[in-house]
Amino acid sequence: MPPSGFSQEAINGLLDFVRSSYENTLTRYKGRNLSEREVLEGAIGYLDGIVRTSVPLAMNGTVSPRGIEGLTKFVTTNFRDLVTEIETGKKTEGQAMEKEIADISKYLSEFHI
Repeated sequence: MPPSGFSQEAINGLLDFVRSSYENTLTRYKGRNLSEREVLEGAIGYLDGIVRTSVPLAMNGTVSPRGIEGLTKFVTTNFRDLVTEIETGKKTEGQAMEKEIADISKYLSEFHI
């Protein structure tokens, strides 16, 4: 039995968050002459900085530094994993984020706890 809070709705929310971060990253870097890997690496730095600077302010002490570190790790690990998949040839450069968005959407439609 999963811990409380690990419900279908909660997991779907995390997956929606990840999908949205990929979609917004594609929009943010559209038209720039960068490889997808460079886009992902730029997004990792951006997301890391945003989480580290905004979460403590927004949460006003209700989340510990360790909790903020966990959120930072969650947010950036998805992007780092995708960079690794591009480097190893598991995902195609230039199509990796779009494939990931499609994969998450498919997974969400089939995922059940």
